[in-house]
Amino acid sequence: MDALPGMMIMVTNYSHDIATAFLAVSGLTMWLISRQHFVSESPEQELFFIRIYKGITRIAKDSLYWILLAGVPRVVFYMEYEWSDVAGRLQIVAIVIKHVVMFTLVGAGLFFWSRLSRRVKVLKLKHNLIS
Repeated sequence: MDALPGMMIMVTNYSHDIATAFLAVSGLTMWLISRQHFVSESPEQELFFIRIYKGITRIAKDSLYWILLAGVPRVVFYMEYEWSDVAGRLQIVAIVIKHVVMFTLVGAGLFFWSRLSRRVKVLKLKHNLIS
């Protein structure tokens, strides 16, 4: 039974990485879909776009929440489960660079997501979907 806590930490760490990938892919997917969608398209396409936006937004939000939640034990137990003696203190530099890149990507994603959400609000108003 002593291995169970360690296994749970490792599963949480891996799921943290998977959530990061989900967040990145959901942002990329919405960007690609939004590039193909024009407001003047058919009502069916506009309603489909709204549904896709809602579903992918849910995935992105849940991924971000899990990244934040699972990041706590990852930081707490990093030295015990992920530290590499071979890389030594240089891995700290790599981790800082990785997080700068990830925060930049998330910030850019939030910027484009807010622009896209304004387009979706216009479509919802057009189709009387805002309550």
